[in-house]
Amino acid sequence: MRNERVRKVSVSLVVAIAFLTDLPLMTAAGHAEEIEATFKTQCGECHGPRDIHYWGRQRADAAVRQTWLEQFLRKHHPPSETEPGLIITYIQSMIARGATPN
Repeated sequence: MRNERVRKVSVSLVVAIAFLTDLPLMTAAGHAEEIEATFKTQCGECHGPRDIHYWGRQRADAAVRQTWLEQFLRKHHPPSETEPGLIITYIQSMIARGATPN
């Protein structure tokens, strides 16, 4: 349990550092194409820029949003073991870049 908590804090810190230093999260996470493709395949049919913009407005704090997204994905069409991190990275990076509704 403690290791899981440390991992969550570590992920949150990486996201926060990327936001604060303006490092693109896509590069920090590795494969930009894989990240975007995972979101589009798993989420993109129903969720797009309007939803991402809304989530960003509703949860302006990146760490709070991270926790919410982790909990939300466990219940809402749970992705495979590796996909939640990719999906969350995509959403967080789009919000950090100012995703605008279409």
